[in-house]
Amino acid sequence: MKLSQCAAFVAIADTGSFTNAARALEISQSAISHAIAGLEAELGVTLMERDRSGVRLTDAGQRALEPARLMVVQAERVRRAVRATGAGPEGPLRIGTSQSFAARLLPAVMSELSLRCPRLEIELREGSDTQITQWLRGNGVDVGIVTLPKRGLTTVPLLQDELVAVVPPGHPEGERPELRIDQLAGDPFLMPVGAVETLVRAAFRTVGLEPRVGHHLRDINALLAMVGAGLGVTVLPRLALPLVLPDVRLVPLSPAVVRHLGLGTRLGSHGSPAVEAFVDAARPLALRSDQGRRPVAVH
Repeated sequence: MKLSQCAAFVAIADTGSFTNAARALEISQSAISHAIAGLEAELGVTLMERDRSGVRLTDAGQRALEPARLMVVQAERVRRAVRATGAGPEGPLRIGTSQSFAARLLPAVMSELSLRCPRLEIELREGSDTQITQWLRGNGVDVGIVTLPKRGLTTVPLLQDELVAVVPPGHPEGERPELRIDQLAGDPFLMPVGAVETLVRAAFRTVGLEPRVGHHLRDINALLAMVGAGLGVTVLPRLALPLVLPDVRLVPLSPAVVRHLGLGTRLGSHGSPAVEAFVDAARPLALRSDQGRRPVAVH
């Protein structure tokens, strides 16, 4: 199994076509086709199927994707390690981050990064998932925190973040050990703006319902204050919750609804030592973080 074959496979999965993958890797489309044919022959399986709508991974392709991605990432790390100097990377590093990641995990990542790479010049841009994706594609930032999957970017999985129901004190469902999403359908719903809305609406649609949206809110603290005042209910990722909550009740959803967060970089970009340093600092901290801990409610 060759590294070039894995790189071609990952590029096709990320871009959705052989043509786009060839463009991203700056090689011919015939070279891409040859690489995939060789990889499938060696593995003895069909990894992807092509039709008019593009490329679809088979079950075998889905299972092979992340190991192949890790192989490509590790090879790039070897190359960077050979080129690296003892002083560590320096210069500018532009990071796109979400409000929730900035509040809970970014301070720890920044502290670790400053110890490892004191000569980095870090610029932070906070935005929505859509904005961060646009910044990455338009070279507005070097690395960003994004929800997965994300076509058109090179991504590295970071963590899973569970969504929980947030209800006012005294709500009839507030003392339950868990809630089905349909048990929130009768309440006015306060909808968080951004990528979470897509997950929430999808969860309602699995039971044939739509939330009764009373307001859309971008600010998490304002949203929580409105729930605490009895103006409605909402669903939020645990990572987005502040450590100190107003008087609200958090109830896990059943079945669980999770969002997958990752680190994104521009498609076809081999990154930089600065980006690699950020990835190396962020991933272990994200894995060690206690995403299941309950914030303290103030009554």
